[in-house]
Amino acid sequence: MKRLIVIWCCCLSLTTTAQQLPVLCYHNITTAGQHKNDLLHIDRDQFDRQLKTLSDSGYHTILPDEMVALMAQHKPFPPRACIITFDDSHDVHYSVAAPLLQHYHFKGVFFVMTVTLNKPHYLSVANVKALSDEGHVVASHTWDHPFPAGYKDWNKELVTPRQQLEKITGRPVWYFAYPFGAYNDSIIMHVKQAGYKAAFQLNRLPVAGKELYTLRRLMVDGRWSGAQLLHEMALYGTQ
Repeated sequence: MKRLIVIWCCCLSLTTTAQQLPVLCYHNITTAGQHKNDLLHIDRDQFDRQLKTLSDSGYHTILPDEMVALMAQHKPFPPRACIITFDDSHDVHYSVAAPLLQHYHFKGVFFVMTVTLNKPHYLSVANVKALSDEGHVVASHTWDHPFPAGYKDWNKELVTPRQQLEKITGRPVWYFAYPFGAYNDSIIMHVKQAGYKAAFQLNRLPVAGKELYTLRRLMVDGRWSGAQLLHEMALYGTQ
């Protein structure tokens, strides 16, 4: 009996460590007259179809606080749970994505780069505040989206954006997404020092011993049908 318990606990830990919870990553959403579907763009109607497939298939969203708590406790993720994230602060995240999420009773995580706030075609301060007030998570995506070699001022890229977003939302900002999904040991160290609880990359497996700061996400291709998205999510959980 003891041996069975040990094996079960090890398997549970590995399941959590491997982060089999699908975390979806979207970027730009195109609307009427701009139809485009690729790795960085998804048409509004295509996005709607993907969300509908998730909803019809019984998926529901959780937010990073729950994910991180379950990982810390080595507990399994809820069945048919996922996280839906958005990068790069596009204004359509508020005007298009948020209403569709609400329609399907989903919540999202919006990674905001603060250099673009209030600029044309990007989220405004009011948009960011509204997203937070509507129950979505506002998180940091640096000040100006640098490549790994571009972190010249850690405070400017990591600390000030967090403080600015906290001032806008009135809520703590605990989560971070690496621009381009790129990171190294130095960046991870500074992200920790800046006070973030966890950080998200893109398609690679989490790094052993640094799981919370190398959380993986699945970049969603705008060309995928809902069925293809489900297929990719199923593969994601086994790799």
